[in-house]
Amino acid sequence: MMRRLGAIVWILAILAAVAYLGVRLAAGVPLESNILALLPRQEHDASVQLASDRLADSLSRRFGFLVGSHSPEKAAAAARALVADLKQSGTVTAFNSTVDQDAQHKMGAAYFPYRAGLLSDADRTTLEAGHGYSLKDRALSSLYGVGGMADSRLMARDPFFLLPSYMLSLPASQIKLAVDGDLLTARNGGVTYVLVSGDLSGAPYALDFQKTFHKVVADAEARLKAATPDLTVIRTGAVFYAHDAAQEALDETSMIGIASLVGTLALILIVFGGIRPIMLDVFAIGSGILCAFLGTLIIFGQVHVLSLLFGVSLIGISVDYSLQYFCEYFDPDAPDSETRLRRVLPGLAIGLATTLIGYCTLLLAPFPGLKQVATFSVIGLSVSCFTVMLCYPLFDRHRPSEPGNRFVRIAAAHWRLWESRPLRILRVILILGLGAAAVGGITRLHVDDDVHHFQSLSPELKQQETDFARLTGTPAGTQFLLIRAANQEKLLQKEERLQVRLSGLKHSGAIGDFTAITQFVPSIARQKENRALVRDRLLAPHLTGYLADIGFGGTPDYPFPDQFLTPDKLPDAGPFALVKLLDVSGAGEAAHVLLLEDVRNASAVQAATAGDSAIRFVSLADDCSSLFGKYRRYAIALLALSVVLMFPLLAFRYGIFRGLRVLAPSLLAVVLAPLIGALVGIPFTFFNAMALVLVLSVGVDYSVFCAETGGSRKPVTTLAIALAAAGTILAFGMLAFSRVFAVHAFGMTMLIGIFIAWLFAPAAGDSATRRPR
Repeated sequence: MMRRLGAIVWILAILAAVAYLGVRLAAGVPLESNILALLPRQEHDASVQLASDRLADSLSRRFGFLVGSHSPEKAAAAARALVADLKQSGTVTAFNSTVDQDAQHKMGAAYFPYRAGLLSDADRTTLEAGHGYSLKDRALSSLYGVGGMADSRLMARDPFFLLPSYMLSLPASQIKLAVDGDLLTARNGGVTYVLVSGDLSGAPYALDFQKTFHKVVADAEARLKAATPDLTVIRTGAVFYAHDAAQEALDETSMIGIASLVGTLALILIVFGGIRPIMLDVFAIGSGILCAFLGTLIIFGQVHVLSLLFGVSLIGISVDYSLQYFCEYFDPDAPDSETRLRRVLPGLAIGLATTLIGYCTLLLAPFPGLKQVATFSVIGLSVSCFTVMLCYPLFDRHRPSEPGNRFVRIAAAHWRLWESRPLRILRVILILGLGAAAVGGITRLHVDDDVHHFQSLSPELKQQETDFARLTGTPAGTQFLLIRAANQEKLLQKEERLQVRLSGLKHSGAIGDFTAITQFVPSIARQKENRALVRDRLLAPHLTGYLADIGFGGTPDYPFPDQFLTPDKLPDAGPFALVKLLDVSGAGEAAHVLLLEDVRNASAVQAATAGDSAIRFVSLADDCSSLFGKYRRYAIALLALSVVLMFPLLAFRYGIFRGLRVLAPSLLAVVLAPLIGALVGIPFTFFNAMALVLVLSVGVDYSVFCAETGGSRKPVTTLAIALAAAGTILAFGMLAFSRVFAVHAFGMTMLIGIFIAWLFAPAAGDSATRRPR
């Protein structure tokens, strides 16, 4: 009676959870698709983390289109129509592809009050060399040359035109685009391309925003191509990669989930017959997955698509508990549901415990994504197992099967392989063959932590990105220098000294270019030096004669008050938005980002900054690769921890030496899986290492089930672990076909490791007798 009451309460709790999940789904579920969101906060240095986050966020929100046609007029019209659609959709905050006719005026207005301290590098060098007359001659040429004109107000305030010279020296993108009215265009092969670019208003990795933006673009593109058949649209931006990856992950989730479920149910139908086992299995698996999804959503507030993808593979593991129960149908000594549960309960309990130990170690990993996978799995497996324990006896009415079932006879051969004397030679050949494969794998095993290899990017999008960069000349970089000092003035002075070294690297070809705040705002010390140079080497010796030569009768109004330009005096928007992006100062410390473009020799950059701990070279991709390497080693430590945590439980149940024997097949699988994978060209990565943690925990289940059986039940147990391994391989083996590298690596390791753990599992049985209870 108590068992029946417990089952009813459990079913009601599951129904309540499913109902609440339905409410949450109706309200919308935030799904994350950014693979970098799986990573931890890798920096203890707050300035580096802030700089990385700000740069990564800025780059990820950018997008670009090149709208092309053989007709320049049609290309321009289509580009304007696309801009109108994007504006109307509200998915874009600002466009930066149109020419701002007032940009120069805005910059001049911001700089003009501080013009006395602003000199271009060329003008400063000229004055330092004592060649002020060159600037005088240049001013005369500007006045009397072709197109030259005199403005009495400008002559009084900037007689030698030093401010225009300074503004012309400011950093400008080395783009290949031409100005056509208010548009930027490029021509290639008779096609005119018009640039449409800007910043997104939403998070590019949020699925809802991706869908909205993608639909707006797709609808606009379809309509425009219908009106202009030869229209070409080239696109680039993180939002397109994120949408492609998210769609692929969701498609693979559906495909793998359906394939695993159908394959598992087909196995159950073929082996056990009837609908009742299938319905019970669907109930156990479904309740586990739905409760796991809800629990993960409640704990984390959102679900990553890769967590969902891995989580769906629970089908292959949670079915183990059902199969252990169902295989008791073939045992004539287990005629009813109570006896069947009593037979399998110790194995289920120990198997669940060892599996949860493996998954719980993932909770110790500082990877948010892995914590989600672990949480999803712990909840899902626990719910599925308890559903078997509590509910199956209530609904199971299956009668014992007739003796001599062909599946049982076939499965019995697996056990005979490890206990039959005539098959000893076959066992030796098998072990020697695996040993030879392991030796061969050692020679080919290599570690790969390069994050570039982890990205399974769409070839079409990569080609469009390449074409976009080629046509516009705007390559994107994720490498920069972080410079820190006690205050802004000291920081600007340090940056100016570094700028000299970087100019040398640019000249030598080590880097393509760089962008620094000091190119827009000199230090106050530099501005004072510039004022002194202008006063002593230009105005004093040349101003009077120069004004007489041009017949200027007014009074010069060239200011020298103590008024200096600092970064905070520039406007936040418009042409100076980049300055605000590069300033990552925090409480008690000033910090600037110095952007590097086309770094061809990172060692030369590091050498140029060596010896100064306040300057750090940061490469986002290289840092991510280092992070994956660090946590690959961390994963191996988690693997060792899983073994340490599992062994006391096994030793308590079977004794020390028998416990080692139960653990041995899984340890062998852990060792052989990466070596055999290396033979087929699979590198060892963080994701392979994490898969080994699960190979260990799932593989121990098989050994435990074999250790818990004996006598006439051996064939029944081998059938159960064979079906369980088949279900797990159906689930995780399918991951091996994923185009997402992380999922593929995980799936291949699971595929190989689970097969080896299953193959050697009976070796843990028979003599691994239990202690008397």
